[in-house]
Amino acid sequence: MEQVIESIAGSEDVDIDNAILLEDMTTNAENPLNVNLATEEALTKLNLLDFNQIQNLISYRKKYGFFVSVYEMNAVEGFTPEIVASLSPFFTFEIPSDSLIKARRRIKENLIARVKCSFPLAKGYRSASDGKGAAYPGLPFSLYNRFHLEIPDKLEFGLIADNDAGEQFFKGSNKWGFDYYSGFLSCKFKGVVNQITIGDFLFRAGQGVSFGGGSGLGKSANTLGILKFGQTIRPYTSTDENRFFRGISAILGNGPLKLALFYSNKNRDANIIKDMETGSSSFTSLQTSGYHRTLSEIEDEKSVNEQVAGAYGELKLSRFRIGGLMVLQQFDLPMNPGTSLYKAKSFSGSKNSNLGIDYQLALSHLQLFGEAGMSRNGKAGGVQGVIWHAHPQLSLSAYLRSFDPGFHAFYGSSLSESSGNCNETGFYTGVMACPVPKVKIFGYVDIYHFPWLTYNTMAPSSGSDYLGQVDIAWSRKCSVSLKGKYESKPQKVTGSKGIAADYDQKTTRLRIQTDYILSRRLLLHTRFEYAGYNFAKDNEKGFLVFQDLIYELSRNLKIWVRYAWFNTESYNSRIYSYENDLIYTFSIPEFHGNGQRIYLNLKWSPSSRLTAYFKVGCTIHNGEDSWGSGNDITAGNQRTELRGLLNWRF
Repeated sequence: MEQVIESIAGSEDVDIDNAILLEDMTTNAENPLNVNLATEEALTKLNLLDFNQIQNLISYRKKYGFFVSVYEMNAVEGFTPEIVASLSPFFTFEIPSDSLIKARRRIKENLIARVKCSFPLAKGYRSASDGKGAAYPGLPFSLYNRFHLEIPDKLEFGLIADNDAGEQFFKGSNKWGFDYYSGFLSCKFKGVVNQITIGDFLFRAGQGVSFGGGSGLGKSANTLGILKFGQTIRPYTSTDENRFFRGISAILGNGPLKLALFYSNKNRDANIIKDMETGSSSFTSLQTSGYHRTLSEIEDEKSVNEQVAGAYGELKLSRFRIGGLMVLQQFDLPMNPGTSLYKAKSFSGSKNSNLGIDYQLALSHLQLFGEAGMSRNGKAGGVQGVIWHAHPQLSLSAYLRSFDPGFHAFYGSSLSESSGNCNETGFYTGVMACPVPKVKIFGYVDIYHFPWLTYNTMAPSSGSDYLGQVDIAWSRKCSVSLKGKYESKPQKVTGSKGIAADYDQKTTRLRIQTDYILSRRLLLHTRFEYAGYNFAKDNEKGFLVFQDLIYELSRNLKIWVRYAWFNTESYNSRIYSYENDLIYTFSIPEFHGNGQRIYLNLKWSPSSRLTAYFKVGCTIHNGEDSWGSGNDITAGNQRTELRGLLNWRF
């Protein structure tokens, strides 16, 4: 999980699919899946098995009966000892019985309450000297509440209430309390109507060319995790306030042929502009931050209505599936991207539509998959991938993508370097090998090209991305991981004479991490990381060293402690590092400058029904008088965060 999270940490726009993926992985870790009762849908939601492995596992179970231990999974085609070892924490192997099946169908209810705050308070919470009110008129802490009820295979219900720090509470723009409410009711049936969901939901299809694809890791240390599959429609449980659907959806069919239908009607945050001559309004961009603190942010809140209707048909056989997509999208105001040259191919107007077709074919040791899509203006985009398990100790992957600069897919999320699935062609190839016992090697190469200008470039340009990682298990108690990443990406620079030109922005990252199990209750993580940055005439470097201590004091109490030291020359040579956090919360802070970071994370379970989480972290920037910019400036060189969460299981 740490590798997955850190692999997407450098992205400026972490999409909603990643948030859902990480939430699913946490749920699976907290509630291991019984292999002997698992359906194809449940195995897909693990996000750890590909299409071929799932089919092989189900076929093996039908032929030989129930699994009696984790070691038997080694006999399933496509499962090596290394893969089985990584899967074991997410599985149980209980033989089905009447009592076990009854327990599996038991109603599950839980309530989560979370609060976050940081000190000292930012400038935005203080009134201006000229008598104006504070830029952030709300409370200086965030509140989050979530209720979830599930009757397995029958019904699922959820409610979320969320308020970010600085947003007003029961006053101002939020007279009804929280800034964001979300809810859904999803019912499952055994007839022709398979599932109906009312409220908030996600729609994902194919490989993410036109709409968010199914589960998949994208570019990460798991170099084979490029295939997206499963989960066409699912209830929405995240806190992203814009990139989801609100309305009604249904899945029809219980056999090999299924049809998903949906309709969504909701308001989205957008940047509105008004033509002074005609008096007409339009919007320049859709906002995704979800913050509604300042006057300008509140003006953007829910300012554009979006309606989306779509259908996705799927034919699924044991080793082959094919799907077709049709989606219509309409805004109540036209989008006006502006006159900048790099936006000449961007979407404009109020209507868009997407058509697509995708497939997956699982052969004995080979998986082929792909998708082709077209938007309303006739421009196209597509991907084609292959995963080849050449040998039990060697697997290869390849992925080709091509998106026209004029291809428009507002919810697209395939593997790519830029967001939005447009103006890009690229080729990715990855390898996973186990050349000798106790050694695993991962690596990928991704070469891409932008055929039209981008926000960061003056002309069509190209870039490349390389990753290599070696994991060595010295013993059952000690392991070492060596990782290197290099990327060359085009970036424009304006010279002293006002003339802009493109240069290659090169970043190099090297990491060494050791994990050592001192005892059954005590684990140590030690990491050293280097970041190099080269752009135009700038050459910078940065370093990070940290020591983690994970100690399970008892069955009910566990703590995570970290001390980190960092020293980078500027923000350009920043280093990202995953931190353990509250459940369903993912912290990936970036470090730049010179300083230290200390945090304590605690998990306490006084009973089987109640679990409490608490985290306190402090970052010190040596030699600084203030921290941040704009309304987020804080005085002094320290910043402290406090977070707490209660998880009550009914």
